[in-house]
Amino acid sequence: MALVFRVVRQKYANQPLDVTGTWLNGGRWNPPGVGILYTAEHPALALVEILVHMPRVPYDELPTYRLFSLEIPDESRRVLTSDQLPAYWNENAYARSQTILTDWLADPDVLALGVPSSVMPDGINYLLHPTHAQYKSVRVIEEKALVIDPRLWHQ
Repeated sequence: MALVFRVVRQKYANQPLDVTGTWLNGGRWNPPGVGILYTAEHPALALVEILVHMPRVPYDELPTYRLFSLEIPDESRRVLTSDQLPAYWNENAYARSQTILTDWLADPDVLALGVPSSVMPDGINYLLHPTHAQYKSVRVIEEKALVIDPRLWHQ
C-alpha cells in the first residue's frame, strides 16, 4: 500500500473522497463533468497545491483546512513524467491540459495516475479515479488540522 495526501476545506471534511468539486469545476487534468480526486505524494506538496489557489485575504481570514492521509493499493498506480506529456501540460489556462488524459478519464486502467505538479514539477500529484474498481479500497488513515505557518502567507 502507498500513502497519498489530500487537503480539504473544513466544511467538506466529512467527505474527503468526494469528487463533486472537480466534477462541477474541472481542474488541470479533468474537464467539468468528470470528477477525479486530486492528491499529492507528500503533505508539503498538498499544502503548496492549496496555497496557490487560496483567496487573497488576511491570514486570520483564511479558510480552515484538514489534511488527510490516504492509503491506496500500490499495484494500481502509474506515473507519467513531464517528458511523456505535451509541452503545454502546465499552462495556466486548463483548456488544453484537460484533454491530455482523455483515455484514462474515460476508462481508467489504474486507480492512481501520477502526474508532475505544475507548482513543483519535481513533485508528483496522484489523480484518483472514482470509477476504478479499486476506488472503494482507498482508506483514510489519518485526519488532522492543516496548520499554515503565517510566514507562508503574504497579502
